[in-house]
Amino acid sequence: MKKPLLFLSLGLMAGLLLSASITTPAHIQDNERPGPEHKFLAGMVGEFESHNSIWLTPGTKPMMTEGKSTSKMIMDGRFLFSHSQMPELKHESFAIIGYHRNRKVYTMFSIDNQGCEMDYFEGKRKGKGALVLKDPSGFVQVTMTPTKKGKSNTEIVILAGDEPYVLVSTDSVRTEVADEDD
Repeated sequence: MKKPLLFLSLGLMAGLLLSASITTPAHIQDNERPGPEHKFLAGMVGEFESHNSIWLTPGTKPMMTEGKSTSKMIMDGRFLFSHSQMPELKHESFAIIGYHRNRKVYTMFSIDNQGCEMDYFEGKRKGKGALVLKDPSGFVQVTMTPTKKGKSNTEIVILAGDEPYVLVSTDSVRTEVADEDD
């Protein structure tokens, strides 16, 4: 057991030393710095209360539940890290949202306690408004829309099937701005 850990430690250390010694061209360095897209993500920093509507099947009355979430910028403003909970449903999720400057797309990885998979989404903003992200199969779309300062709406839409339908609609209200230096 000690030998694999030693090799892993040596490999990680060698990788760090190698990456520190490589000179990166200036145009690539510029793409590694946060830009205006990251400033948009920073606008989502804070603690929020959420009011959630969940439709288990299309056309039925939604289940209503309350929740909370906390979001903060991490890794020198490169990513938005969000932790959400709906205590009544014992639901918890984590998401990391970033912007891929070379490909010009927003990306999101998310996990929750309802399954064992990591979900991946990517997409773009509609003008200066909503952020629209889809999974690679085109099965699910997540749309995050800032409505007013400190408020937003997020919808998760199932695109597969005969007609798309909203699975979850969340209205969030900022209760406190989180410290971005965390």
